[in-house]
Amino acid sequence: MNVDWAFAEAIRNTRVPPNSKVHLLYDIYCQWSIHWAERMQRNPHLTLPSGIEVDGGIGLFHVHGHREECLYRYATYFVPEAAVVDGEVLERLWSVLNLVSRSTRTATLAHRAEILDDHMSDNNWKKMIGIGGL
Repeated sequence: MNVDWAFAEAIRNTRVPPNSKVHLLYDIYCQWSIHWAERMQRNPHLTLPSGIEVDGGIGLFHVHGHREECLYRYATYFVPEAAVVDGEVLERLWSVLNLVSRSTRTATLAHRAEILDDHMSDNNWKKMIGIGGL
């Protein structure tokens, strides 16, 4: 239920244009996607823009822990138009943010959000300036 709502809200709030294709990479996409369309229809709070086509997969680190048929069906290198992506970027970011968590425990909600946003922006900056280097 939480992932259904988070996904619908992410699509709605990022202003994905109607008639677009969206790729969702989720560690347990193979199970989550089974009755997803029915859950969306039953819940009036879950809406997507018209014509959105959802395709999904499982990050390359996690898919190898699934059954063999999941590998060929949901690994990103077998999903059409998914390009070459491992789908694990957020998990690598958490290892850095876990170190910051000690200093955010006593912060207010707004201050905690600012601290985490600053650290994520710093991480993105470091990735961006290091893209061309070897």
